[in-house]
Amino acid sequence: MEVISGGIVATAGIKAAGIKTDKIGVAIITNEGGPATAVGAFTTNKVKAAPVEVTAKKIRKGKISAIVANSGCANAFTGELGLKNAHKMAEILARELNLNAEEIAVASTGIIGRQLPLDTIEEKIKILSKQLSSTPEASLNAAKAIMTTDKFPKEIAVKTVLEDGTEIHIGGIAKGAGMIGPRLKTATMLCFLTTDAAISRAALKRSLQEALGQSLNMAVVEGDLSTNDAVLLLANGRAKNQMIKVRSEKFQEALNYVTQEIAKMIIKNAEGATKFIEVQVLNARTKIDAKKIALAIVGSPLVKAAFFGEDPNWGRIAAAAGSVSAAMIPEKLSITYENSKGQIAKAVEKGKIIVNEGTRELLLARELLKDKELKVLVDLGIGKSKAIAWGCDLSYDYIKANAVFTT
Repeated sequence: MEVISGGIVATAGIKAAGIKTDKIGVAIITNEGGPATAVGAFTTNKVKAAPVEVTAKKIRKGKISAIVANSGCANAFTGELGLKNAHKMAEILARELNLNAEEIAVASTGIIGRQLPLDTIEEKIKILSKQLSSTPEASLNAAKAIMTTDKFPKEIAVKTVLEDGTEIHIGGIAKGAGMIGPRLKTATMLCFLTTDAAISRAALKRSLQEALGQSLNMAVVEGDLSTNDAVLLLANGRAKNQMIKVRSEKFQEALNYVTQEIAKMIIKNAEGATKFIEVQVLNARTKIDAKKIALAIVGSPLVKAAFFGEDPNWGRIAAAAGSVSAAMIPEKLSITYENSKGQIAKAVEKGKIIVNEGTRELLLARELLKDKELKVLVDLGIGKSKAIAWGCDLSYDYIKANAVFTT
């Protein structure tokens, strides 16, 4: 597998375009030559945005020819008019590109409770319909168009060789900086993925679910569940490989990598974040237990605050680990801090406290926590299962950004 340039358009047959002005952005992604096989995953929030409801129904048919997404307005909690406007977004693009509106997915991100500025969106769709391109700049423009509080655009592409010797590509763009909580059913966060692999819809769905389980569903900013979370994956078969009907190790490895890198980008871009934190839970009794504990640690406000203060308060980590319904024996627990240079500081080893007041280990831990990228290794010592989750610290700037978000 190799990381390549091109983002979402690294996949053969995919074109994109994006523009953002006056706080309203619009991005378009199209598949040439007809609809692609498509699967998706959406927020499990009971308050679902109109575009989520509309797209979730369309994608059940398994075919999508284009995606149109806007930033600046979530079109969530907007009633019947919101649903009509979500359909109109697709209809406008369908008219411009002579496509079937039922095969156009829609997505939105922004402030909840406001109706879509359809006139502005329609104007941008008309412009973008003439700018669709397969250049790297087109992918970057689309990634920028869906940004809200994001500090940087998020895009990635890889190529790999399948078991039958065929080279395939997977590309993607995403947005997300806040309201990130790991509860996609199958974070506001939007993620659009494309591949030229020939793969059955059933296999594609299984592959996406497996990838999300170890990537976007393991990423936490503050843990709030958005109304608009959506992940869409389109496969157009242009690589002409032998049809993937069961699990392909090579395809899964590439998809896992793409979604994990996107998850990391989202966390590194989190609102107000000064630290990127990777929590590795090791030697848990089960995989489910490992995931529960990893998510509890990265989601704990007290743990996050300690990292912001560069305070090696391992007690908060232990408390978070013990707060969920997962097997844990305190006397077997080990906690280790690691910085980006691979330097480590042991806080607890098999239940014995190593970082005490006045010890060299405490001074070392404090020094390590000054790094911008950190790992926390939590060894439960009671099994062989493991999991990784990603999170960030909780800073003053996060509070400032969200205290006046709509004003």
